[in-house]
This record gives sequence, C-alpha cells and structure tokens, in this order.
Amino acid sequence: MVDVLHRPTLIDAPVLRERAVRPYPGAVLRRLTGVDEEILASVPQERARYTSLGGIVLSTAVIASVSMSGALTLMAEMPYLVVLSAALLWGLSVANIDRFLITSMQGDSEGWSRWSTFVLRLMLAVVVGLFIAEPLTLKIFQDRLDQQIKLEQAQEISQAESRYKQCNPGTGIAPPSGLDCSGWILDGGEQAAAVGTTISQMQDSLEQKNRRLDQWKADLEKLSNRTASECFGVLIEGRTTGRAGVGPECKARRAELARFDRAHDIAGLEREVSALEKQINDMDAKRGAAEATRAGTISQKIAEKIKEKEAAFGEIGILERWEALGTVAAQSGMVNFAHWLLRIIFVLLDCMPIISKVLNGRTQYDRLVAGKLRSGASRYQARLKWEDRETTGTYENRLHEVDLRLKRERREMDLDQRINAVSRDEEIDRLAKEFMAGSAGTR
Repeated sequence: MVDVLHRPTLIDAPVLRERAVRPYPGAVLRRLTGVDEEILASVPQERARYTSLGGIVLSTAVIASVSMSGALTLMAEMPYLVVLSAALLWGLSVANIDRFLITSMQGDSEGWSRWSTFVLRLMLAVVVGLFIAEPLTLKIFQDRLDQQIKLEQAQEISQAESRYKQCNPGTGIAPPSGLDCSGWILDGGEQAAAVGTTISQMQDSLEQKNRRLDQWKADLEKLSNRTASECFGVLIEGRTTGRAGVGPECKARRAELARFDRAHDIAGLEREVSALEKQINDMDAKRGAAEATRAGTISQKIAEKIKEKEAAFGEIGILERWEALGTVAAQSGMVNFAHWLLRIIFVLLDCMPIISKVLNGRTQYDRLVAGKLRSGASRYQARLKWEDRETTGTYENRLHEVDLRLKRERREMDLDQRINAVSRDEEIDRLAKEFMAGSAGTR
C-alpha cells in the first residue's frame, strides 16, 4: 500500500535544492543550535542569527574544553591523551546542553509558560557558566595562588617548629604558662633528667651540711671567746668572773670547749662539704653532656616532625588553590574584581543564546517550527486513525469470514444429520418389513 501521507511532493523540491547549495561552515554552526535546515530554507533571513548563535555555542564549548584541561592539570599529573579526551568530552557536553537550551526555547509558547521556561533554562546556563569559569580562574591566577599556598604552608611549618621548641625546653625548665602542649611533647631521653635529680638531691644535702657547719663554727667561736675572756680576766657581766689566771672557771670553760670539740668534728664535716662540692661539680659536667645529648635528640626529632609535615602537604591540588583563591580575593581587591569579572563574562557567554532567543521574541522560524509541529502532530494523528481503521477493517473482514465459515459448517452438519436420520429411518423400515415378512412365512 502506498503511504500517501509521507511521499515527497513538488513543494519539497526547492527546499532540497536550497539545502544542497547552503554554505557548509554555516550549516555546521547552525547545527549546534538544533535548527531544522529544511524549515530555515523557507526563511533564509534567519540564517545569520542562528549561525551567530552556533558560533556562541562553539565558543562556549571551546572555552569549556580549555577550562576542563586546565582543571585536570591543576589536580594531578595526567597523560595528555586523558586530559585531551576528558576536555573534548566536557566541551561536547556543554555544547549539547546549550543546544538543548536553545531548542527548548523554540516554538510558539507565550506568557508565563515562556518566561518560566526561560528562568529555568537561565538557571541551568548560570550553573554551567560557573563550572566553566572557576577552573579557568584558578588557572589564570595559578602562580599567585601557589605563592599564597606556599606562604601559608611555610607559616604553618614555622608555627609547628616554634610550638615543638616551646613545649620541649631544657631539663628543669617548664613550658610557658597557658600553652597547650598536648601532642607536642617529644621524648629526649631520661639521662639528663636523672642527672638533674641527683644534683638536686646532692645540693640539698650540701646546703644542710653547710648550715650545720656554720652553726658549729659559730658555737665554737662563742665558746672560744668565753674561755679566753675567763682565763684572761675579761669581765663580762653574768658570764665571766673577771679574775685572770687558770682558775676553776677557766678550767671549766676549757673542759667545755674540749668536750664541744670532741662532740663536733668540724674538720671532718668540712672534708665532707668539700667532697660533696667536688661531686656536684663533676655531676654538673655530666649534666651538661646529658643536656647536650637531649638537646640534639630533641632537635633531631623536631626536624623529623617538620619533614613529615612538609611531606604531608604533597602536591598542590585544585582544592588547595580554591581555598587560596578565597584568601587572595579577600586580601586583594583587584584579584576579587578579576575573579568576579571572569565569572560574569563566562556566565553571560553561556546565557547569551537563551537571552538572545528571549530578546528576539518569536521569529518567523519559531512560527514555522510551531506550524510544522502542529502539522506533524495532525498527520501523525491521521495516520494513527488510518492505521487503526485499516487494522480494524481487516479484523472485521476476518471475523465476517469466520462467521460465514461457521454458518456453512453448521449447515453442512445439519444436512449430514438429516441424511443420517433419513438413512436410519429407511434402515428401520427395511428391517421392519423383513421382520414382518419373516413372521408371515412362519405362520
């Protein structure tokens, strides 16, 4: 059966000839906008507008590809083939999204329906524009951002080194008050602390011995002075008799002085003090060596901690640069202005096709598209009705044929039944006659 609804007509011939002679580069650009060249051939004045829109879509896709390649190079070292493939895929995705945005604005929708569609498409375009702008901004300010990141890392390392040194002072020195040293204490060995404890104990003992020695010497001096005053006749009220010579009081004072000298070994105590001072001096030398060893150990461990911290920073990635961009933008008004300017430019660039469609209003092409959509819908509905009627008629004819066949079969069955009934009656009559004839012969 010939499909009369879709066969070519003479009206289509000029359109096909027009498509055959259209300029190829312009057609490629217009294809990015999703236009129908057959419809556009009816309004060739619209070609320049849609060619320009295609150029904007292509420019946005190229910039998106460059942005993606920049973002990938900021994140990590990747093979160029991977970067190129991902950038090309992202550019095609952006071009396809813009193509969808443009084609979704075509048609004859008016009023709130058109404006609600415009707002939704515009929001999507803004999001895509931001996705394009941010990686490019990071790439443009990469050197400045890397300097800021390295400066912050150096400051953090310097602060960590200072905290380690403050929380790990020399033996016997406490960290500054109010300083939280949780997690910052390093083990420098116990030798210096043990030597310091021993020296402290020895110094306490030396101080006690010196006090005792001073007391004994003072008491000895008092006894010696009193004995001399008594024996030489020096009168001291209430203490000496004032009579010179070795009298009873002089002998008594000498005996008391001798007892004191026997009971208090001042010379032995002086030797003990001298020996203890020598031991303390020797221990001070050991403590100096132990402190030097501990300081070297602490310095080595601090250096190891700092190296670990430096290694933890690793390569500068896109997230670090993103954080640094906020810091640099807050510090520099020029950077902040340039950042927002790039954002606005790329957002406007991605929104330009949609804004252009709204500013131009309904064009002749839009009316033709709407008419073709309605025509296509009408033809499709007609074709559905035609196919439905054709299918229904076919099944009705088949059903009628089945009904006729069944009726014919029923008639044949009725005829067979009647024939069988007649044959059966004839057989019965014949048998009855034979029976009657047999009965008569018997009589």
